Amino acid sequence: MENYRNKFKFLVEYNPSEGGQLLEEQLVPAKMNDLNIAMQQNEELKKLLTTPSKNLPERYKYLVDEITDYENYTLLDIIDNTLKYKRFIPYFSKMGNEMRGFVAYEVSKNEVSDIKLFSFDLSQAAVVLFRDLIILLDELVMKYKKVSWLALKANPANKIYQKAIEKYNGTMEEIGNELHYCIDNTNANQN
Repeated sequence: MENYRNKFKFLVEYNPSEGGQLLEEQLVPAKMNDLNIAMQQNEELKKLLTTPSKNLPERYKYLVDEITDYENYTLLDIIDNTLKYKRFIPYFSKMGNEMRGFVAYEVSKNEVSDIKLFSFDLSQAAVVLFRDLIILLDELVMKYKKVSWLALKANPANKIYQKAIEKYNGTMEEIGNELHYCIDNTNANQN
């Protein structure tokens, strides 16, 4: 697996509790041990990740529905399976010591063929944050010839995905009950 430690930086926040220093949100390679430690230290995180999908806040249900139809599947199951089966390249979003979210993408040849990301912060209105998606896409678009992913049509994150597609002059196509997003750099990004 490629190591992107400190390559992805999402945002800078001023944190007075850390002596007034600036904290950068970064993607770090996902390790289950790190998540287990974070869940031991944060009961809200543990509750969110271990709640069956049928009982999750509505905004998270689309993410689970896009991956599986098991109503008892949890976000922790998604992360665990992603790490076990190595189909996706997984990362945790961290700011300082705080776990902020999960990002994973699948690479086939020189193309990203799927992206899954979600925030661990229940106070956020959206599961997928626009700034997180844009920073991730900035890196992926520079590295790969094509970046694409699917989402259910009813997923509220589609508003964010559509803004991202516009930024990169990508395309969106309806396929059944899903939307297929694609940013094609075949001619612009020869690796």
